[in-house]
Amino acid sequence: MVFCITGISLTAISKIRKSIEQRNAGLLKKLPSIFTFLILLIAAGGCDLFATREPEDPDAGSGPPFLQPDRAEIVVNNLRGAIQGMNTANYMRCLDEEGFQFEPAARDSDADIWPGWNYDSERVYFDNLRAATQNLSGHQLQLSDESTQEIPGGGNRITARYTLTVNHNRSTQGVPTIARGTMILDLFAGEDGLWSIHAWTDRAEGESFSWSDMKSTFVRD
Repeated sequence: MVFCITGISLTAISKIRKSIEQRNAGLLKKLPSIFTFLILLIAAGGCDLFATREPEDPDAGSGPPFLQPDRAEIVVNNLRGAIQGMNTANYMRCLDEEGFQFEPAARDSDADIWPGWNYDSERVYFDNLRAATQNLSGHQLQLSDESTQEIPGGGNRITARYTLTVNHNRSTQGVPTIARGTMILDLFAGEDGLWSIHAWTDRAEGESFSWSDMKSTFVRD
């Protein structure tokens, strides 16, 4: 005899119950596989979600990558790239940290600045210049009439006429964005075989705004 409750037989209820139990059992069997898949997914590509990010170098700027300066001419290429990207870190890596010297185009101009000019002065000048170029682009260093000669001590002297273009926000105050002149760079390799600029001499081109003028303007914050 089959009993019915509200029109549904007990047999039908039993079948429905078994069906639900079978579905739940199948789901429980699949859960370990699902968890394993999620763990593998995190391990393969999601580890960075929990990793501590390194803070960005405030001096990094942008521009072309810095190339290992195992030849003197690569230092000049790195100097171009640092100016293009207004990258203080790469600019400073072009200079010798211990004994860098700069000979300005006109020492009698801004005479209070030049006697103590050194590696740290270059950083201050370039940091201020970079700050004045925020959200601006088109910076470049163009060289012509380049020549290289060996100098005593195993170094190289690179001489070139330059046109330095830096689009900064002080142009509205009458500060030129283009400097012209001739630069003379004395470069030497360190014990690690990497080259850097030890001495930099600037020569103005007539009455043109020179690189020395650019440095003396922006070393003042």
